[in-house]
Amino acid sequence: MKFDKSLWMKVHLYLSLFFLPAALIYALTGALYIFDVRENADAKIQEFTLPSIPQQGEEQAAILSVLHANNLKVPNDTQIRLQKGNATMGSIAYNVSITTNKQGQAIVRVTDRGLYGILVLMHKAKGKFYFDIIAVGFAISLMIFYLSGLIITSFCKKKRKEALLTFTLGLLLTALAIWASV
Repeated sequence: MKFDKSLWMKVHLYLSLFFLPAALIYALTGALYIFDVRENADAKIQEFTLPSIPQQGEEQAAILSVLHANNLKVPNDTQIRLQKGNATMGSIAYNVSITTNKQGQAIVRVTDRGLYGILVLMHKAKGKFYFDIIAVGFAISLMIFYLSGLIITSFCKKKRKEALLTFTLGLLLTALAIWASV
């Protein structure tokens, strides 16, 4: 079977350039997340105590009242939705939720995230579906990168033994790391 190497080189080049921003986002946020730099690292978080937990259906009014009383921005999306059992409104960039603190008091938490926090949440697929389309395309492209790389190098004809040994070593070390991490 003969493959057109120049075509595969173009596929490899253009896909890798197109998805380079996504690759950098995933690499940066993934590596920093391992070192406990989470989505609230650059966030401005404010908490306000409520006299009691609002009744179901009154959460929106309670949140808006706290925001107005403290001269805070009202989120563009004021529709209440449940997130981890808490009433919340807003987006991943600017979010307001009702939760309870360690003492059991009801609080309104206002979270205003910066770019890094937004990117971490995009990495975790917490935003709207638009970035998820890029993410799935990037995942598929990673597989195409490996295939095109093998085709470009003619499946390592001259160094097949070394290539198979390297692959086997990578497979074993990855399996060992997974086994040791469980």
